[in-house]
Amino acid sequence: STTDGRFEVFLRFVAGLSSPRAARVLEVFLGPFPNETICRVIDWVKEEVQRQSRNAGSAYGKRRLLNTMHYLFESQNPALVQQTLGSVETLSLSGLGLTPIDCAVLSHVIRPCDRIKRLDLSDC
Repeated sequence: STTDGRFEVFLRFVAGLSSPRAARVLEVFLGPFPNETICRVIDWVKEEVQRQSRNAGSAYGKRRLLNTMHYLFESQNPALVQQTLGSVETLSLSGLGLTPIDCAVLSHVIRPCDRIKRLDLSDC
């Protein structure tokens, strides 16, 4: 179901498939992952992060952006983070209730983003 969070967990798993380390581990069970598949996952993550970063004005949009940050975290790909969030100067997740995992993900994904000048976490 898309409303109970299971689909979101699945999408995070799919994003993790773009990590070469994760793909190597799964190849033992599933066989080799074609490079084209990994590239398609990376392209999907890029598009999703860019779409959600443009629509992050509402609480729902901020939550969706945070979910896409989880995809970036699962990818374990600093270059992908830099490509998607590297030009962001202001990031606001104000009003969201952040879990400890959300905070760890946020820390991981903003680390390579040297252009962020304002990070608003008020009421989180």
